[in-house]
Amino acid sequence: MSDETSENEAETVSHIVCDEMLDIAVAGELRAHLLEALEAKQPVTLDGGAVERADTAALQVLAAFFQDARSQDIDVQWSSVSAALSRAAELLGIADILALKMKAA
Repeated sequence: MSDETSENEAETVSHIVCDEMLDIAVAGELRAHLLEALEAKQPVTLDGGAVERADTAALQVLAAFFQDARSQDIDVQWSSVSAALSRAAELLGIADILALKMKAA
């Protein structure tokens, strides 16, 4: 999991890259990065293109993040989404919450 901040002319964007294994082992680290992004109150770009496996714990962390971001009017976008991530979200019925409809590469 990595967290990068890039500065554009107009705004700062938090860029979070998800690991290949998006599971309970990284859920705490993922949550910490996402909370930092919320505290920055800047747009967030998530990169889920490398995700090969995603479990319920990590997807619940992401779902809570998306709901918190929406309630704070923070824009969250996906730069890329793997088929595995999209499929896992679909199976759990949270693809809409994670804004993953039609996003799989």
